[in-house]
Parts: sequence; structure tokens; C-alpha cells
Amino acid sequence: MNWAKIKARWKQMRGGRRSLIFLILVVIVVALVVQFGIVPIVGYQRKVREEIILKKKMLSRYQEYIKSGRNIDEEMNQVAQQVETIQSKLLPGETAQISAASLQEILKKLSEKNGIQIRSFRIGEPKDLNFYSKIPVIIEINPTKSIASLTYFLYDIEHYEKLLLITDIDMTAPNMRNPTEVQGNLTVVGISKKTQAKGKGKEG
Repeated sequence: MNWAKIKARWKQMRGGRRSLIFLILVVIVVALVVQFGIVPIVGYQRKVREEIILKKKMLSRYQEYIKSGRNIDEEMNQVAQQVETIQSKLLPGETAQISAASLQEILKKLSEKNGIQIRSFRIGEPKDLNFYSKIPVIIEINPTKSIASLTYFLYDIEHYEKLLLITDIDMTAPNMRNPTEVQGNLTVVGISKKTQAKGKGKEG
């Protein structure tokens, strides 16, 4: 390219034509700057803003997930504590017979504490619930010395550390001259974990 010829022709041009060419060159330069400089920068800034918004949404989701995870852990701990509390109130024993024997021992202890004489024990038929069994024990009480002792005995049964329920009570006063002496039957039900019956072997 001969720059001397271009320079000479530039000097020969009239002022208006020179201005027009100069304006065209300026427009081209500005267009190139916009195309290859400003547009990419604006596009990059837009992309960055979009990524920031997306990451904020993701962070918000992660925070909600973490929070919900903590809530789940708290609920699981509460459920575990409730299950543990329920388990502690059940009668011990791997079978209904063992649980019934344990209930008899509890009733003996409470009767001795309150001066109640138990004449006999009789184990009722266990009743299965969903995951537990109701173990009934019927006791026959000798004439009591006072109504108060019987009242305390009944109170101690229903407020014992194990879950015990009085489902039936049949008391009479055999001596009307001394109505404080009462006797009769009492049905107390305890709750035990339901035991799976052992399956019979297959016949060959």
C-alpha cells in the first residue's frame, strides 16, 4: 500500500468530502468498538447477573433443605423419645405368661404397701392390639380394714410407672354393721409388646 499516494489524494480532496470520509471512518471505528468491545462486555455482565440470580436461588433451596433436614431430625428425635417412653411403660416379658407374672408381682407389692390382702390371682385371656397385647389379671381381695387403704391401692395401680388400667371392679360390704370392710374382685390390665407366635414346621 502506497501511503504517499493516499496522503496526496487526501490533500487534494475538498473539505466536505474529507469530512464525510472522516465521519464514515469514525462510524466504522465506533461500530467495531461496540461490536467487539462493548457488546461482549454487556453480554458478559448480563450472563454474570443471571448466574448470580441462579446461584442465589440454589443457595436458598439448599438452606431450605438443610432447615427441613434439621426439622426432620428433631421430629425423629421426638418420635424416638416417645417410643422409648412407651416402651418403658410396658410389662416386661417375652411371652404373655411372663408379662402376667410380672403384673402379679406388681400387684402384690402394691397390696402389701397399702395393707390389702389378695386371696387369689387369675390370669385372663390376653387380647392383641396392633403391636401390643393387653394382659388382664383378676384378683380377689379379702375384706379390707378401711375404705382409705382400698382407695390408695387403686390410686397406686393407676399411677404406677407401668401402664396399668383397672377395667372392672366388683366390691361388696359383707358386714353391713361395718361397711368400711369391703371385698370383691378387681381386674387390672397391663400392656406388653406383642409376641410373634412360633410358626409350625412344614409337614413333609
